[in-house]
Amino acid sequence: MYLIKIAAIRGGGTCFLVYKSKTLKNCVIINDRLLIIGGQNVTENTYELFYLNLSKSFDNTNNTNLPWNLIHEGDLPITTFSSTTVVSLDNSTIFLIGGYIVNKITLDYDFSNQVYTYNYLASKWTTPSITGIPIRQQMTGVIDNKGIIYIFGGLNVTNLTTLTTEVYNDMNTLDTSSMTWKTLNITDNLPPLNCDYSASILPNGIIVYFGGQDETDILVKMTNIKLFNTKKDEWSYMVATGDDVDPRWSFASVLTQDGYIIIFGGCTLDHTGINPKVAVLDTNKSPYEWSIPSSSKVNSLPSIYGHKANLYYNYAIITFGYDMDNDDYNSKIYLYDITNNTWVTRFDPPPSPSPSPSFSPSSSPPTPIFNSIPTSTPPKFLKPLLIGLGTGIENSSSRILRESFEECAIQLHHYTPQDEIDKGTIYLFANKELFAALHNLDEECLEKLNLEFERLREIM
Repeated sequence: MYLIKIAAIRGGGTCFLVYKSKTLKNCVIINDRLLIIGGQNVTENTYELFYLNLSKSFDNTNNTNLPWNLIHEGDLPITTFSSTTVVSLDNSTIFLIGGYIVNKITLDYDFSNQVYTYNYLASKWTTPSITGIPIRQQMTGVIDNKGIIYIFGGLNVTNLTTLTTEVYNDMNTLDTSSMTWKTLNITDNLPPLNCDYSASILPNGIIVYFGGQDETDILVKMTNIKLFNTKKDEWSYMVATGDDVDPRWSFASVLTQDGYIIIFGGCTLDHTGINPKVAVLDTNKSPYEWSIPSSSKVNSLPSIYGHKANLYYNYAIITFGYDMDNDDYNSKIYLYDITNNTWVTRFDPPPSPSPSPSFSPSSSPPTPIFNSIPTSTPPKFLKPLLIGLGTGIENSSSRILRESFEECAIQLHHYTPQDEIDKGTIYLFANKELFAALHNLDEECLEKLNLEFERLREIM
């Protein structure tokens, strides 16, 4: 048993924008909505579910008139902070896991259920029946391309009066298809106990962990990188090089498509500021390398902790948290342009793509056009969508096409509004094995796919 820092926030007033400021909350992006889930503020437990509308342009200079919206039927069945949320591969379900859970009726801590799910389309919360889930707080989950959620370590406050805690280094998984929980049986090369870390899963299935606290109430050096191979269930370790980055906890991070992990804010164990406020870990190099963009210091965010960061195209969006400079809860959001490592005040959504035309089996399918990778980096949270030949084809030709897709393993990062999906203009191949097979296309594969399309046009 250990006595370490738990994620409790010290005093201060309540700030208002449209909704009360929160710390230690969860944020996820589905389509063009940044949803705020759970969290803690100074005066009361909050249950509302609201979102920032990312389909509209806005200016955050004064953080007024931002496009916040309340989901009236989306109130949480509990309130929780220092939990983790993960979105399913098809963007249909939010998994809310662990944290300091407060019963909505008794207002007491209640850890009897550790997983809650939110059906995004139906705006409905449910409590799935899942056994074997340990009680955990101050941890982060990630999801692989098979729909498996991985949660490493974390802590459990075993005595809320004395704040006695136990820290862990086990690896737990939740299969979002079968809704089964498993604690992996790993005995070799185990990592140190850890909580309040950053977790990012790379396209190759490696989860990168760094930062946070260990079991002795000491912050982990940011150069100490833990790597978990989800394909082999094996641990390995690396010492990063580059610029000096202060150890920290209660910070936020995003993973860009080109393999950079950008961290924002955080604090010492005594809730004081750290340096730098922004740093970048390059996972393309071996060993990984830290750098501090000089441009990120201009018009930077204040010293904050307990905030969240989410990636939406070229924008890293940092929300709320606790402002140590002003000793108050932070009601603001901050925008960071990842293409040039600068802070900006203007948000403009990318143009919506033209809907894919549907057609009948008797008509000819459109000739595919493959564009080069756009300069605006698509975010990690956008799920790969396989663009098919429409909704009307369910014959042998479409089966051949699907096999061709599986063989060539197309991965397209494509923003598709939910209403377009509902209309059936986008054909989704809901195949977990296919998602697992996704890789970058090479020229030979492109040529092979184009030949297959031409052949299908002739036989159809």
